[in-house]
Amino acid sequence: MQSKSDNELVAQAQRELPYGTSGYNQLVRRYTPHVFQRSFRILQARDDADDAVQEVFLAVFRSLPKYKPDKPFLHWLNVVTLNACRMILRKRQTEQKRRDAVRADESAQSEEGLPDPTLRQTITLLLDDLPPANRIPLLMRFVDGHSYAEIAQELEISESAAKMRVSRGSKRLRELWEATLAEADETLENRGQSDE
Repeated sequence: MQSKSDNELVAQAQRELPYGTSGYNQLVRRYTPHVFQRSFRILQARDDADDAVQEVFLAVFRSLPKYKPDKPFLHWLNVVTLNACRMILRKRQTEQKRRDAVRADESAQSEEGLPDPTLRQTITLLLDDLPPANRIPLLMRFVDGHSYAEIAQELEISESAAKMRVSRGSKRLRELWEATLAEADETLENRGQSDE
């Protein structure tokens, strides 16, 4: 049996989605290697390229019903792939800025003889325990000094979603901090009892 053209699969997927996925699945199988190779060339990391493939086909699933075939499907798919890679690169830059800011802060504070490095290290570890959806906006707000509008624009979410993520991140960080303090107190108490 001759395989269907892209236009035929797109038309089939548009008729079927969101409840049927036969045409969509055939497009995914056909273009996953292409999307992976293109993403890998841009991102230079296998894990990031795998993430890009997932993001691309999620975006295709959401947007395919509105796609108008005035340009070839592959052209549209390449644009979606490029946008997914840009998003991953932006997240990478945000993470790198955070790491640089933490390093700069550590070195400035040690020069000034400010709070002990163990405290800074604990806070950094607690931040790393937050899910990226909360950690990244929290760091953008309090480390990089971005406004909620800037966070929303960079992460491509609404301003209210940016505020909510910062708020949830702050709350979760506070919970982790309190749990860490309680654990430290318990350890000290147990040591004191064993010394008696």
